[in-house]
Amino acid sequence: MRAVLVLLALTACARSGEVLAQAHVLRIADNVDPTSLNPLLAHDQDTIGYDLLVTQTLVGLSAGNTLVPVLVTRVPSRANGDVSPDGKTIVYHLRRGVRFADGTELTSRDVAFTFRAILDPRNPVESQDAYRRVATLQTPDRYTVVVRLKQPWNAAVAELFAQADFAFGILPSHAFASTDVVHSAWNQLPFGTGPFRVVEWQRASRIVLDPNPYYRPRPRLHRIAFVLIPTPQAALVALRAHEVDVVEILDPAQIPTARGIPGAHLVFTAVNGEYEITARTSRSPTDDVHVRRAIAAAIDRHEITRASFGALTPADSFLPRVFSWHDPAPETTSSDPPRVARELQADGWREIGGTWQKAARPLTVTIDFEPTLGSWIEVLVQEQLRRAGIDARVKPFPPALFNAPGGPLRGGTFTLASSQWIGGADPEQSVVFACSQRGGDGNNDSDYCNFGFDAYFLDQAVTSDPSRRRRDFVEMQRIVRSDVPVVPLAFQSDVDAISDRVSGFARNMLMYPVDAANWDVR
Repeated sequence: MRAVLVLLALTACARSGEVLAQAHVLRIADNVDPTSLNPLLAHDQDTIGYDLLVTQTLVGLSAGNTLVPVLVTRVPSRANGDVSPDGKTIVYHLRRGVRFADGTELTSRDVAFTFRAILDPRNPVESQDAYRRVATLQTPDRYTVVVRLKQPWNAAVAELFAQADFAFGILPSHAFASTDVVHSAWNQLPFGTGPFRVVEWQRASRIVLDPNPYYRPRPRLHRIAFVLIPTPQAALVALRAHEVDVVEILDPAQIPTARGIPGAHLVFTAVNGEYEITARTSRSPTDDVHVRRAIAAAIDRHEITRASFGALTPADSFLPRVFSWHDPAPETTSSDPPRVARELQADGWREIGGTWQKAARPLTVTIDFEPTLGSWIEVLVQEQLRRAGIDARVKPFPPALFNAPGGPLRGGTFTLASSQWIGGADPEQSVVFACSQRGGDGNNDSDYCNFGFDAYFLDQAVTSDPSRRRRDFVEMQRIVRSDVPVVPLAFQSDVDAISDRVSGFARNMLMYPVDAANWDVR
């Protein structure tokens, strides 16, 4: 009955606002009704990614996860002279003849405007940290932007005006009255230099994009329609009924269903992300490294990933394998009961009746989590810890509270927390363990601090030697592996179910669209 009701609901939606299947029209099921289509104000990963179809960054990320020029003639580097020897000056050479969808040419003025808008306190930009590292931004001519950093920073080119964990596309300065971009009429039907522009936005229903007439090469698609379908189950029903062409699979449990849809196939894209258990290093009992090591040794990552139907692989580091600087763990990613015993005995715990105890009190931990995607992970981890003699309990939190200022993560009221992490284009954006990141406004939820780690972290940011920077990341991974502020569980892949009519559809490791001008539907 439930499936019938879902199908009837979809049919009703289709009758009121259906985008019919036709050549060169791509229909994408979207489960998020965005609060804004302005790239400076977008907060969820899907909206950030699809904003890149409309606005563009200076530097992009290819399907092979390498930096590529988008609005610039080349990616700045020390080798080509666009990054100064001291690492503090970056020169961007803009491509000439690039036009916004209204025909106005892109110039350095637009980059400077976007920079000022990012830092304007009136705009609720999700993260300004990268841009606060800029001392000055100058525009000596229409096609040159010169950024002077407050101090050397190797990750700058991969993060400033780039496809990073946030992707702030360049805004058309002439379309705004001021750098207060929240109340601009442009937000209703945004346009930029990207291959498409927004021509229709029906809230809680659909968003329609048509080609930017000035974009070259001319897009093959005549239209992209994002159809709001709140649940992935309903989206797969729509794919089977040929009412949409692309569905992002949010839960691996849906993969068997998707594989059974005639005329469709799955595309797996390894991403810079993982599922992990964060241990609060300043709360008992996880303030003791032996307890954290025992928890890590009790967890069998292979058992967790077997339930993912290929979407997850066992994780052994905070830096995923999509980076060449990933350092493989020497130990197994299966559970290790003898090591559990060694670690806990070293801290004075004794196994009594199948449970670990100290001073007549059992070793008890609670796993806080947000019951959305991958919720089977918390259940499996709980069972694995209990099998190892650790009393584990799970505590769900509403999505609006889990990562809120008063929630367990930012409030620091947890001992263990299960979460999903998505990093950026540079390995530095995957590091959240710096001492300076502790506190409610930082990203160091574990409240972890290791001065040896910090020394390597600071060195990788400024060294001009790539091999030395790689060694820094290897040492950081080994320190974190030993101290266990987090237990990496599974590296993830983005999974799209795509109609066989679609060609060219691709994403990169940040789940952002790649080379959309070559997407097509036959």
